[in-house]
Amino acid sequence: MHCSLINSFINCAEPVFRPVLWGVSLAVAGGHSLYEEKSTSVLSIGLWAAKYRWMDIFRPGLWIFLAFFAVQVAIAQVASAQGQQEQVAETFAQALEALRKEHNLPGLIAGQFDTQRLLDVQAVGFRRSGSKDPLLAEHPMHLGSCTKSMTATLVAMAIDEGLLAWDSTLGEVFASDAKVTGSDWANVTIRQMMHHTSGAPANPPWSQFADPTRPIREHRRSAIHWWMDQPREPKRAEGNASGFLYSNLGYMALGGVLEQLRDEDWEKQIQERLFLPLGMDSAGFGIPSKSLGDRVPWGHIRPGGVLVALERDNPQSLGPAGTVYASMEDWVRYLQVHLRRKSSQTPVLKLSEESFDRLHQPDSGESYAGGWNVIQRGWSSGPIYTHNGSNTVWYCVVFLAPAEGRGIFAASNFGLDAAGPCDEALQWMLKNLPWGTESKSP
Repeated sequence: MHCSLINSFINCAEPVFRPVLWGVSLAVAGGHSLYEEKSTSVLSIGLWAAKYRWMDIFRPGLWIFLAFFAVQVAIAQVASAQGQQEQVAETFAQALEALRKEHNLPGLIAGQFDTQRLLDVQAVGFRRSGSKDPLLAEHPMHLGSCTKSMTATLVAMAIDEGLLAWDSTLGEVFASDAKVTGSDWANVTIRQMMHHTSGAPANPPWSQFADPTRPIREHRRSAIHWWMDQPREPKRAEGNASGFLYSNLGYMALGGVLEQLRDEDWEKQIQERLFLPLGMDSAGFGIPSKSLGDRVPWGHIRPGGVLVALERDNPQSLGPAGTVYASMEDWVRYLQVHLRRKSSQTPVLKLSEESFDRLHQPDSGESYAGGWNVIQRGWSSGPIYTHNGSNTVWYCVVFLAPAEGRGIFAASNFGLDAAGPCDEALQWMLKNLPWGTESKSP
């Protein structure tokens, strides 16, 4: 881009400087005439200058001068732009640090992105109480229930493969399991579980499904059996009533559906079908420090106003509803799939246009789709997809505005009380961050 600007500058400037060239040429020619005691009339000097092509002699020098001048202008423009970006980054970091201190958080990360790039991200605070190590933008953060849209996306991919349909029922998927087919819940559909309209209890007694010595798929099937044993409202059992009831159990059951279809753990499926194709190398499950060592962030609680670091997470069996962690950059790689909304723009996932529509479209009268709350806000001309997540010692939140191609996020290594300051960070970005400025933190 700078080369084209330089060429344009030279092409425009050369005619302006042409009289200077002639003046220099005439002066040289005049001096030569006086030196040889020849006629010094303007006409004779001009003819002499033309004869010896002094314009051609001096033109390369002018071009060199103009090119040098144009390069200096371009360098100054780049330096100015870089200075502005650095100022935006510094102001952004200062705003986050003020929020972190005001709300006594250990760390806070926030940023914005478009459909292709992570444009701005800043991290402030520390990764663990009692440590001087700073929280970094590349550190993994626990995503909690923001895992749900990932599970919904995996289900949509299975539907596109012809393994089931949006209105497939639990009884059809687990046709050989009498505890499912004989239950009043057998006619619950994939779409109802995805939209939280099945009536499934919010949570089972997770401690019953947490024995690490048992295979994870056994735990998930056992949790589904627990669900099947619960009483169901008669109208729901007849398929005549809906209504929203947020259910971690329902999304865990979707993971169980995927395991039944492919005879693979949900963890393996999401790694092979989402993380690997999207290049999400930092993504994993559960407590980051348990897998990555002590040099990554810990979650925190704040008893009596004192920050305490903890290695705590939900049971592994809950995975499809909320145990993924990832760096913000890798999370954004996934979020951009839904920000783009086009199968042609993310061909590695082989997700159809119909599936994108289904994942982003709530039922009539509802506001929850495939792992997304679908809302309206004044800063976007179209629908916004949003979700938050917390395992009680971490917190994250994201807003996607496809109409503008803009996404914003915030996360903290602290629990639900980080929701307020994270929301303030999002508001600050919307009001103060130039759209398109790149200001990554070091």
